[in-house]
Amino acid sequence: MKPKTFMLSVLLIIFSIPTYAQINSLSQAINESGRLRMLSQRIAKTYILSQLDIQPDKAQQQFEQSSLLFKSNILQLKQFNSSINQPTINSYIENIEQIWRSYSGAFNQPFDGQALSNILMLSDATMLASEDLVIQFQAVSNTNSAHLVSIAGRQRMLSQRIAKLYSAMSLSDHDPQLSSELLEAISEFDTALNQLIQSKRNTHFISYKLKQVSAQWNFSKQGFKSQHNGNSTPLVIAVTTESILQQMDDITGLYEEIDQSSKAAL
Repeated sequence: MKPKTFMLSVLLIIFSIPTYAQINSLSQAINESGRLRMLSQRIAKTYILSQLDIQPDKAQQQFEQSSLLFKSNILQLKQFNSSINQPTINSYIENIEQIWRSYSGAFNQPFDGQALSNILMLSDATMLASEDLVIQFQAVSNTNSAHLVSIAGRQRMLSQRIAKLYSAMSLSDHDPQLSSELLEAISEFDTALNQLIQSKRNTHFISYKLKQVSAQWNFSKQGFKSQHNGNSTPLVIAVTTESILQQMDDITGLYEEIDQSSKAAL
């Protein structure tokens, strides 16, 4: 690639990354640490899609965007934690950084079955470490609405985890372990979606958005059934879960606003 073309590509990637205001509240910290969970799965998913040659240019761009956003979020969360003086949380952030170094380095290795297994393992380790960080911020916040931010944010992660596992099965001859993990993620998404739909904290707009997610989710589940019948459609699942991700990101932001309003009213 020519230098000028390379620089233009980098600039396009940087300026197409969603930007978020500096973290200045616990509800926002829960949202953004929850975003790390999602990005851990999205990074692996986009890499796998590129290996499957499914919208490879788009997948590569999303991979690079997600990796940059992950690193940016870590820095913002470190800065916010310094402002609220929670030394214990520092160790959770440092743990994510340590795992991230191994995870990001894994993509530099030649792709084969072992590389895929390693990437899947490290994506889950990053996810679990990020989950621990969410729990720590949530414990400091200690409000019911903060819990909704966490649940909705976790749905973002599950949408990408489901797409990751579904795509990985296409590369691993339908590994039964991946199939089991996929079914578990689908069940978790179902349970949490019903929990959010039934929440008494929902505004009319949140209820409307959740109904949209429910409709998209029911469509996606038809694709999961087709895979078990031997018909894999990773492109369809990638597109539908991408739409679900965007909707759940909006809903998480709406719950964050409710949480901030409830704290301001105290």
